[in-house]
Amino acid sequence: MAADVPQRPRVDRVSAPQPRLVVFDCDGVLVDSERLAVEIDVRAIAELGWPITRDEVIERHLGRSEADALADIESVIGRPVPADWIQRWGEVYGTVFDTELEAVPGVAQALARLVAEGWLVCVATSGRRERTWRKLRRCGLDGWFTDEQIFTAADVSVGKPAPDLFRLAAAQMGVPPARCVVVEDSHHGVAAALAAGMPCVGFVGAVSRPGQVDGAAVTLVDELSGLPAVADRLVPDDPRPVT
Repeated sequence: MAADVPQRPRVDRVSAPQPRLVVFDCDGVLVDSERLAVEIDVRAIAELGWPITRDEVIERHLGRSEADALADIESVIGRPVPADWIQRWGEVYGTVFDTELEAVPGVAQALARLVAEGWLVCVATSGRRERTWRKLRRCGLDGWFTDEQIFTAADVSVGKPAPDLFRLAAAQMGVPPARCVVVEDSHHGVAAALAAGMPCVGFVGAVSRPGQVDGAAVTLVDELSGLPAVADRLVPDDPRPVT
């Protein structure tokens, strides 16, 4: 009878941690543009005959694409927005951003710590790609991203509050939605993140207040230097055993 062959003890190996991704909105989260833009919006839209308030701008237009905001304006004033109005006020925005725009306080430190801890990062914005790069360069944040890490409303058929943009970003970055953390400052962006199945951080340290960035599943912060700790709580670094 053959001798019993001793069985080697089973050893579980642990895989490398699954990737985690922080998806940043741009305006109002990376760059402090909404403080500037909302005031210009009030003046520009009033010129068209709609005495819109600051809170209405935040509620109706924050986080949406330029095309969607223009469509909303036209639905209220009952006529197309003149092309010369778009061009003239577009130049005003450009001049103000080129001379006054700054990074959101604490965001550079947050990016540095996230990347050092192995997080992937990207941008998912309703803004245009060339304007997004212009803002990031102005604020010294362009070095954290490549063009493959910038996703815009032009990349999808339906923008925020639909989830398409965030789903695209996650798919292109190779990270499941549940392993993503979205940082947003508008209720349209928050709605898009939650619809995409992603944990969401609502930033209320710029123009938005807690009641304007709502949702029971949203973690509110008013300072972004602490974002890495919040992201860690929402999506723990959790390797899986490989058998």
